[in-house]
Amino acid sequence: MNPKSDHRHPGGNEDMFLCREVLSGNMSSFSVLAEKYRRRIFSLGMGFFKNPDDAEDFVQDVLVKVYISLASFRFESQFSTWLMRIAYNTAINSIKRKKEYTSLAEDYEIADPDENPEEEHLKACSCEAIREAIKILPEKYRICVDMFFFYDMPYADISEVTGLPVNTIKSHVFRAKKLLREYLNEGEQK
Repeated sequence: MNPKSDHRHPGGNEDMFLCREVLSGNMSSFSVLAEKYRRRIFSLGMGFFKNPDDAEDFVQDVLVKVYISLASFRFESQFSTWLMRIAYNTAINSIKRKKEYTSLAEDYEIADPDENPEEEHLKACSCEAIREAIKILPEKYRICVDMFFFYDMPYADISEVTGLPVNTIKSHVFRAKKLLREYLNEGEQK
């Protein structure tokens, strides 16, 4: 196990410990892992299926696949990266030729109890503008932007999840930021 990568991923050591516990027969450890990643999987599912019921079914499908496949987890990457690859592939396979991916980054907004109503309103307006801007991005850019900015995944992990080369992901994120900047600047000028 690479200690440096664990430093990059808070909770990495805990995840590895829980995985080993599950493999030793401790089912409650899998419940801890499932709860830890449920919201992230659900958000990814909403991005693909745009429906809470389908997204919840997706969560269950992914968790079952993760549990069944855990014995094949080689502890060479972070558990979160491995899990997201399973989730991503499950979603892609489920929607082939049906729907596009939609960013649901707003699911990760956390209310600040110290904000006054005016600050909350400005934040809501900014978030709405960003959401609208993200909708204009090509699907391949939206997926990379979501994973990089909203799931806080490094390029190497996004590469492992999507199967795209790291340089392609960097290029997608760079081009997406440029398109977002142009779109948001146009909005300010109107």
